[in-house]
Amino acid sequence: MSEVGERAALDSRTSLYDHALRLHQQTPDDPLPDGGRPFPDEADTPPGSPQSWKQRSAALRHALLHHLDRDDVSAAARELLSQIRGLDVSARLVSSVLEKLPLPEGPGPLALGRDLVRHGTDRRAVWVGLGLLARRGGPGDADLIRTAGLLSCCTGPAIRALKAVGCATADLIWFAERIPARLRDGALQALCERDDPVARTWLLMAPLDRRHSSPSRAREIAETARLAELLESRPADRAGAAVPARALRLLTAMTGHNDYRAEVPHYTDAKRVYAALLRRLAEVPPSLDHFADLLSLLLDLHSGHSALLDWEAGERERIAASIGAVLRRPEWTALAPAAETSGAETERRRGQWIRRTGVPEPPPTGDAGQGAVHRLSVHVVVPDPAGPPGVQARLLVNGRPLIPEAFTAGPPNPPEYLLGRGLLRATDEPRRVQLAEAWCTEGCCGALYVTISREGDEVVWRHWEPSAGSPSGTERLPLPALRFEAAFYDAEITRAENDHSWEWPARTLARLLTERLCADPDLFGRWDCAAGWISTHYADHDRVEVSFTHPTRSPSEPEPDSGRPWLQFIWDLPDDGSPPEAQARAALRHLAAADPKTYARVAGGSREFALALGFPWPD
Repeated sequence: MSEVGERAALDSRTSLYDHALRLHQQTPDDPLPDGGRPFPDEADTPPGSPQSWKQRSAALRHALLHHLDRDDVSAAARELLSQIRGLDVSARLVSSVLEKLPLPEGPGPLALGRDLVRHGTDRRAVWVGLGLLARRGGPGDADLIRTAGLLSCCTGPAIRALKAVGCATADLIWFAERIPARLRDGALQALCERDDPVARTWLLMAPLDRRHSSPSRAREIAETARLAELLESRPADRAGAAVPARALRLLTAMTGHNDYRAEVPHYTDAKRVYAALLRRLAEVPPSLDHFADLLSLLLDLHSGHSALLDWEAGERERIAASIGAVLRRPEWTALAPAAETSGAETERRRGQWIRRTGVPEPPPTGDAGQGAVHRLSVHVVVPDPAGPPGVQARLLVNGRPLIPEAFTAGPPNPPEYLLGRGLLRATDEPRRVQLAEAWCTEGCCGALYVTISREGDEVVWRHWEPSAGSPSGTERLPLPALRFEAAFYDAEITRAENDHSWEWPARTLARLLTERLCADPDLFGRWDCAAGWISTHYADHDRVEVSFTHPTRSPSEPEPDSGRPWLQFIWDLPDDGSPPEAQARAALRHLAAADPKTYARVAGGSREFALALGFPWPD
C-alpha cells in the first residue's frame, strides 16, 4: 500500500473505500447488498441549494483551485473535504467541473485524487478524487477505483475513471460482474469499445438485465461480439452452443424503447441474425425466459420495428410462422401454466401474460385497401412483465406499422390515452391527436401528431407533425394524407375501445377507477382535490397509483406554476387478489368516507408549498 494509503483516516468515521472493501469481503463475487447502503455519509447530504448550476460549479472550482498544488496532500485533503461537505453538488456537476479545470504540473493532483478516494468520508470528496484519477491516474489505480465504485453512489464516476486510466479488460470485467445490473450499462459500453477477444467473449455470455437492458447497448454488444458470424459458423464448443439463446436475448432487447428508440432498424445485421436464428431455433431449450423472448420477437414482427426491415417477399411471414410453431410445441406450451402456479411473483405474471397474449398467427402480407382508401387496425401490445413496462396501442395501416414510419424517438401512446379517451374517433370537427411521445417526454425529444376528421363517408388523417425539437422529423419521410372507409374505421375503433382482454387485474382496476372518477369529479372535489392520472406503477405492475392535486382551482385561477401553493399526492392501491370490480367499489367507498390527503403520500409540489399547506415534505 502507498504511503498515502497507510496514514490515518481524515476523521473518526469510516471512509467510503473502507466501507466498500468490508462489504466486498463479505460478498466477494456479487454486488454489494443494496449497493452498499447505508453509506457512511448518509447524514451529511446537504439540503437542496437555491444556487444555479453555474454558481455551484463556481464554488466547487474555487475550492479545488486552492488545494491542487499543495505539498501537504494530507492537509489539503482534510480541508477540501471540509469545504466540499457544505456544497450541494452532484456527480455530474463534479465531473463537468473537473473536465475543464486546469491542473498544475507535478504529482499534486494525482496524490490528492488517490487520497480522497482512499480516505474520503463523503461521497463528494470521492467523486472529486475519482475525477482527478481520471485526469492523471494510470492502470495501477484501477484497484482503488473499482473498489470505491462498488458503492452505487460512486459507480458512474468510477466507470469514467476506469476508462480514462486505460485499465486492463480484466479489471472492467471484474467490475461489471460486481455492480448492480441497473448500473452496468456504462461498463458494458466501455467493454464494447475494446477490440479485445476477451471482452467479446465475456460480452456475449454476460447476463443482460431485462428490466434495465439498453437497446443501444444490446446492439453494440451484438456488433462487438460479431453475433451474426457466430450464429452462422456453428462453433462446436460449449460457448458456441449458447449462442442462439444469447442472440435471442440481444435481438429482443433491441426491439425495446428503454433508451429513447428501438435499435433493430439501426442494426445492420438484423435480418441476417433473424435468418440464422431461425435455422438454429431447435438449439434454444424450452424455458420461461426463452418463451418470453420468442413471443416478444413474434409481436415485433407483427406490429413493431422488425416488421419494417427490408424483408424479401414472404421472409418475415416465414420467420414468424417458424417461431409460432416452436411456441406451440407441447414442451413449450407447458411452461406458462406452470409459471402461473409458481410462488415467484414475476414468473406468475409472465405466465398470465403469455396466456392472455397467446401465440399470434403469422402477420398478414398487407391489405392495400380499395384504391386510395386504406385499412386501419389497432393492436394493443403488452410487453414481457420481466422487462420495462409500456403498453402500446400500435396502429397498422394495410398491415404495416404506422408510427415507426414517421417517429423513432419513442413508442406509440398507451391504449388508455388513445382509446380510453376516444381520441381516435372521427368527427366532423377536426381533432389534433398525439399518437406517440418520446421516451424522455415531448418537451425533450418531441412527439408525433396527426389531425383526424370525418369527410362524408371517409375518415382522413392528415397534417402529420413531429413536434418542435423532435429528432425524428428528419429520420422518416413525412406521411401522406390517409383515407379510410368510415364504416370499417368506426367498427375497428369501437372494437379496440371495448377489447380489454389484454388487461391484467391491476390495469382493469385503474381503468374502472378512471371511468368512475371522470363521471363523478365530486368524489375528489368534496375534499378540495382534483383527480390526475391513474395507472399501474412503473416497477410494480400489481399496484395502482391514483394521483390527485390539492387544492382545486377554478378556471379563472392561475396555473399551478404561478406561485400559488399546491401539492400532488399519490394514493397507492396494491392488488389484493379480489375481483377488480370489488376493489374499485371498496376504493370509492373509502374515498367517499375519508379525506384522501390523510392516507395518500405527497409526491409533487415543493417543500415551501407543503409547509404553507400544512403537510410534511418527504425526505
